[in-house]
Amino acid sequence: MCDQKAIMSSEGFETFMAILPDSFKAFRYQTGIDRVCDAYRASADKMNEALSQAKQAYAQYDQAGVDDSEYDEDGILLGSTAHSLAQAEMDAILAVSVVREAFVTSAFHYWERSARAWTGLHGRRDHFGILSTESAKKYPLSPQLDNLNRLNNLLKHNSHRIDPTLVDARPDYFASPFPSANNTSPQRLRLRLLHEHVEEAFDIVRASGPTY
Repeated sequence: MCDQKAIMSSEGFETFMAILPDSFKAFRYQTGIDRVCDAYRASADKMNEALSQAKQAYAQYDQAGVDDSEYDEDGILLGSTAHSLAQAEMDAILAVSVVREAFVTSAFHYWERSARAWTGLHGRRDHFGILSTESAKKYPLSPQLDNLNRLNNLLKHNSHRIDPTLVDARPDYFASPFPSANNTSPQRLRLRLLHEHVEEAFDIVRASGPTY
């Protein structure tokens, strides 16, 4: 009876040890992207708070009806509180955008580094197509991973450039800078990432590797 228990215990231990490596890989992978996500949310909270304060400062000054604008003899504006506050608001908006783009790139690079580790593909020619194909033999991949790769390439090379394939696949990533007036040609699209897009990037990465 004791020997039988020992055998069962041994078999259970071997099964446990066989499962543990994959479970550990899943734990390490998922907690890793969670840390990147947490860092983004902390940064986003600070940027959004700064933006809210900048908007409030401009609105309060505008409601006060005070005009301290200074002009030179040719009527050119030298400076004003309203202009400074408006610029501060634009800077805050830009900061929010930069943080979003940076963390989308961080999310994709996290997947890329992880995929190279579990496939052993580290060569320069082991591009996304090869890496994703080999990764799919080990773990499921999100159907949106290809679009995340395209978005990362756009951010890496030039966010002002447009990828027609990405525009077709994910038009929600893009918007016109200003609304088009009636009877005017459509304006050129620009990349515009929302908070939801960054959170989605984390979800794409979570679904493209080992899971619990």
